[in-house]
Amino acid sequence: MNEELILNAMRMFKTPDNPEKWNAFLELVNQNVPIQNRWWRKLIENVYNSESREEKPDWDIRIYPNNNWEIKWFIRGERDDSLVIQFWGEALRVVFFGALDINEVNKFREDQPLDIIKIKNCFERIDENNCLQTIGRENRNFSFDSIYDGKFSIPQLSWYAGNRTDDFKEKLIKKIRKFQTPEITALFKEINEKCRKDTP
Repeated sequence: MNEELILNAMRMFKTPDNPEKWNAFLELVNQNVPIQNRWWRKLIENVYNSESREEKPDWDIRIYPNNNWEIKWFIRGERDDSLVIQFWGEALRVVFFGALDINEVNKFREDQPLDIIKIKNCFERIDENNCLQTIGRENRNFSFDSIYDGKFSIPQLSWYAGNRTDDFKEKLIKKIRKFQTPEITALFKEINEKCRKDTP
């Protein structure tokens, strides 16, 4: 926080006989995480309810009752821990979980690197990633005509989730559609088939 902003904030609370304004501010600060959770839940439910299963018959979508931030798109008939497109506020990523064998996915990466590049090319940008199970990741790369475009913090971005929900939804779905082309859908299916863990 720069000096000018601090001084302006101090002036705002400089009411000799009225500390209630300061106390209300402190209470709001303490409640910032529950507020963010509600804003993210509003966005996630809005996206979930707007997705037509008929429009993309090869894809399914899932949200979770105890997670306000997460939504996943995955191939219909697969589990939601196979190869998925996941969004949870912090990032949009293509990732796999317990249904796929990490060694088989790595073998696929080595044998078919151009196919992995095709998936990565669906992102507008690739941000640093330290998770072996992630094929590509894009962090908080949204634009709302703000000085923070492309580099929002999660609290900053959460305001747009709750207050410009329809705009945010459209931007997110536009990103998701790049992965739902026939070619990339076929790649998701191939990776799931070739890399699936053997189940007893």
